[in-house]
Amino acid sequence: MKACAKPDSILLSCVLALLLLSVLMVSSASLSVAEIRYGDPFQIIQHWLVYIPIGLVLLWITSRVDPVWWKSAALPLVVVAFLVMLGVLLLGQRINGATRWFSLFGMSFQPVEILKPMVVVYMAYYLSSFTERLNHFATGLAPMLIILMVSVMLLMLQPDFGNAVLLTLTCIGLWFLGGVPFRHLGGMALMALPLALVAIIAEPYRAKRFFSFTDPWADPLGSGYQLAQSMIAFGSGGLTGTGLGQGVQKLFYLPEGFTDFIAAVMGEELGLPGTAALIAIFAVMIGRSFYLVYHHEDAFQRLLVCGCIMLIGFSFMINMGAVMGMIPTKGMPIPFLSYGGSALFGNCILMGVILSVQRHAKSTVSNSYSSPRLVT
Repeated sequence: MKACAKPDSILLSCVLALLLLSVLMVSSASLSVAEIRYGDPFQIIQHWLVYIPIGLVLLWITSRVDPVWWKSAALPLVVVAFLVMLGVLLLGQRINGATRWFSLFGMSFQPVEILKPMVVVYMAYYLSSFTERLNHFATGLAPMLIILMVSVMLLMLQPDFGNAVLLTLTCIGLWFLGGVPFRHLGGMALMALPLALVAIIAEPYRAKRFFSFTDPWADPLGSGYQLAQSMIAFGSGGLTGTGLGQGVQKLFYLPEGFTDFIAAVMGEELGLPGTAALIAIFAVMIGRSFYLVYHHEDAFQRLLVCGCIMLIGFSFMINMGAVMGMIPTKGMPIPFLSYGGSALFGNCILMGVILSVQRHAKSTVSNSYSSPRLVT
């Protein structure tokens, strides 16, 4: 393995800051839940303190992989990801009506966290390797669209509508940056909108959740319950917050207070400064990643960084939009902050890939192609 530079201190500091915040907020939000569920108030945070070092090890290992290898293995990797996704449908655990988890050594793992980075690797590979094909739909967008459609189908069979939306948004962003013609993107959007509408209204619970964000108080004890409790949490926190550990909504009013709705608990206890700090950390992380893109020459690696940071950034924006009532609620955790081993491991892999591009920058060979839409 080639010698590589040290990890970017700004990106690494953002990850560590989020994990430190996570330890504080998961501890605060989970003590009462763990006491009732397990008879031990510290059980959830103890598990989290095991997951975090594992995630950091995964980040370090991934950051040492030469990005050239990702490109050479793009197609086999996405095929393996598809097989693992099929495996979970056949052999995985079914929890709350969804089949998304493998159980391994007492821990549950979601294969979607493997699928997402592998699809990004494939999209970056195809866009940078077959630029002459992009002007023709059949040889340009169509092969990438097939990979996305298979991914979305596997996700919807679980079902996992949130990650299907996340992956679709990321792929569209990569296609735009990679130079896919607007006419192809527009045509695809016209076809996708009716399918998305059908997916929403096909399941009554999904339709209720989708439309409840417009007025959660119309059914505050039903479809609007989570959002109503989230808004109460933010309102209770106000400008200064109630103080760390002093929040009330986490006491069985706000479901998933230490996972999907941890931002609401943070807003209640740390107030506007805490929420602003969280947004600032993600803004720095996203901005720094695109700074690396701006100063990198290889087309594949630039697209790879863009795809990885879009997965992280869109996850954050979707979660914050949902907990604040700006978009329909989704089961989407905040990267590095929400409790959840699978999501943490997946996000550490994504950040590891970004750092692998940064750490191997001096040893890469420039690709003569550069998309006119990708910052040059």
